[in-house]
Amino acid sequence: MTEDPEVIEGRRGLTAVQRTAVVASSLPGVALVASQVLGRAVPSGPDLCLVHRLTGYWCPLCGGTRAAHALVHGDLHAAIGYNPFALLVLLAGAAVLGRWLLHRRAGRTRPLVSVQEAAVLAAAAAVFAVVRNLPGMWVHLGPLLGPAG
Repeated sequence: MTEDPEVIEGRRGLTAVQRTAVVASSLPGVALVASQVLGRAVPSGPDLCLVHRLTGYWCPLCGGTRAAHALVHGDLHAAIGYNPFALLVLLAGAAVLGRWLLHRRAGRTRPLVSVQEAAVLAAAAAVFAVVRNLPGMWVHLGPLLGPAG
C-alpha cells in the first residue's frame, strides 16, 4: 500500500523555524521555574541576564524574570519596580498571541508579528536600553528604569 505524498508531507510536524520559535518562547518560563527550583542566590533573585553578567550593562529585559515573578504573585508595584518595559513586553506579547489565535480560529492565517511591529519593539528596546544605562538617569527616572545597577 503506497501513501499519498501529501499525507506523508503533513506528518513531518514543525519546521525548523517553528521549533526554534517554540524553544525561544519557552525560555522565560524555564528561567522563572529554574529560579524557583534552584532557590535564590540573592534576595532579589538570581542574575540570569548574560548581557549584564558579561558587560555590566542592563539589557532592556534585565529584571524581567523578577518582574514576572512579582506579577504572578500579585505585587504590581514590585513588578513595575523591577522592569516596567518587561511588563509592557509581556502585555504586548499576550495581546499579539490573542490576536493571532483569534485569526487562526476564524480560519485566517497571518504572521504572529508583522515586520513593522517587530521594528517598533526593537526600537523601543534599544531606546530603553540606552536610557537605562546612561550615567545619572537613575536620579531622574529611577523608578521607570528598573533596579539600580
